[in-house]
Amino acid sequence: MSGLINNRGEDVIHEIGMRCTCNNEDLFAGQMEQTHVPRRRRILGCPRCSSDGYIFRNPKKIVGLVTGITEDQSQTEMGWPAQGDCVLSTHPGYQVTAGDMITFTWSQPVPDGQVLVRGAASTSDNLERKTYLEDNEDRLWYYAADSIWCEDEDGNVYEPGAFILDGSKIIKWVGNSPRKGKRYSIKYNAYLEWIVFQPPGMRRDRNRDLGARVLLKKSHTILTAEDPRPRANDKVPFCARIQGC
Repeated sequence: MSGLINNRGEDVIHEIGMRCTCNNEDLFAGQMEQTHVPRRRRILGCPRCSSDGYIFRNPKKIVGLVTGITEDQSQTEMGWPAQGDCVLSTHPGYQVTAGDMITFTWSQPVPDGQVLVRGAASTSDNLERKTYLEDNEDRLWYYAADSIWCEDEDGNVYEPGAFILDGSKIIKWVGNSPRKGKRYSIKYNAYLEWIVFQPPGMRRDRNRDLGARVLLKKSHTILTAEDPRPRANDKVPFCARIQGC
């Protein structure tokens, strides 16, 4: 199996995923109310995880074998992988756990694109919080390599020269842009992030470890917190972060 992964596998980034300290389910570790009754604690607007409730640490480049990314919706109701899920196999002896993050080192389209609100980080209630975004910046789901198409809710089309995608999770508007508060759709190629959705399935053959087989889901379908602030690495271009793609 190691030979197959080495020969046919791809470089991916693996990060250990775990609950942030703001995402606590231990009643006795929760903050005490004035009534002295312990409660579960969840800190909204947490600066460590940007309200996702999970943190990712110790990034390592590993080799993994991508054996399928399904876009077939017909089998979802039967318990098979859902549309867009991915199956990944890792080297024997390498530990991957549920909740970890896997990032591909090659770009591919974000299938349905993403809908954003222009200037959301500096409007409404967000005016009272520090979002670390400039007025001409919006946050994307993934590290964006380049744009495929962009248009707003009025049908206005925006060419790549109107904005900059530099490999980070930020779109920076430098030319004609949607008005503040307007919704716009952008479809782009990105370095996709995936969350290990199920505990790894261990495989053995005649007392040999064949390595783990894990089911991955795109991170934006799992980390659904509505916080406009980028994480610490979101403004760093992906290729610079991993020292080359």
